[in-house]
Amino acid sequence: MKKYTFFLFFCLIFAFGCFDSDSVIQPTHEQVIQVKNPSLAHFRGVQAVSDSVVWISGTGGTVLLTENGGKKWKDVTVPNCKSLDFRDIHALDAKRAWVMSSGNGARIYHTENSGETWVLQFEDENSNVFLDGMDFSDELNGVAYGDPVSESMDVLLTSDGGETWTRIPSERIPVALKDEAGFAASGTGVVYIDNTIWIATGGGDVSRVFKSEDKGQTWEVFMTPIIGGAGQGVFSMAMKDELNGVLVGGDYVDSTRVKFNCAFTTDGGEIWNLVETNGPLGYRSCVAITKTGLAAACGRTGIDISWDFKTWTSISGEGYFACDAGNEFIWLAGRRGKVAKFRLNK
Repeated sequence: MKKYTFFLFFCLIFAFGCFDSDSVIQPTHEQVIQVKNPSLAHFRGVQAVSDSVVWISGTGGTVLLTENGGKKWKDVTVPNCKSLDFRDIHALDAKRAWVMSSGNGARIYHTENSGETWVLQFEDENSNVFLDGMDFSDELNGVAYGDPVSESMDVLLTSDGGETWTRIPSERIPVALKDEAGFAASGTGVVYIDNTIWIATGGGDVSRVFKSEDKGQTWEVFMTPIIGGAGQGVFSMAMKDELNGVLVGGDYVDSTRVKFNCAFTTDGGEIWNLVETNGPLGYRSCVAITKTGLAAACGRTGIDISWDFKTWTSISGEGYFACDAGNEFIWLAGRRGKVAKFRLNK
């Protein structure tokens, strides 16, 4: 969400403490371990391809890659992009990845050689274009979305691995509410599974989820119980499968507010049920789900976990912007090079 980006940045500057990383050690049950890396960038993009292969992206055009679980990192920063903030990253393996910038020009870059070289696949110099996130269902089909440029959310599609991106005509997408937009807090307000795309919003009087079941050709929109208003809404979503998923968000100004910040679905996102008690302890900017069904949510006031998306347990008061699930580990990334991981066995 463009209009709140700079305000959010300064709020988070004061909310986080300085990063002091230790060397990588093996996490124990519910222990969050900080992971040393060579950057002091602010990270908002993280993709855990596996427990060994993890990509991270952030300010200054920064991209980092580890292939051994964080013991050693490669700085594969995109050249000539110091003014860009890569709010999202999506990777298929240790060689192939995409990064997306928000603000200062909308761009998507792609690498097929572990970041040795990057190819610019999409660029829009229109200052009104602000991308919030992207996702891929496979190596060919992807979606990127952003704040409304005309009457509806800005949605881009690719079916050739990003070589070409096509903007969906606004008349094919339900009209956006007044002030409705996405949030680029972690690049995770969009999910693409098989033929189905979900896009989450906020900023308007109500927070909503847009859904397409035919790879973006037609769309429906559904209400959610997440708080709506200026700087409020759904900041992140994750789907365990095509029926079961979770939303997190809330109010980034009042980051300790625990009401109307989490909801879950069991019908593919048509009905979202509010988590009224025992939810995440405050505003959350990202949520991820492991293959075993554990959901982890993070924000600047801490980390919470849930096995059923209904009852959440706080495991740390440490603040992070983004998280993603590997096989056994949850990876987290935040301000000034802050990176961590933890493992939790049911």
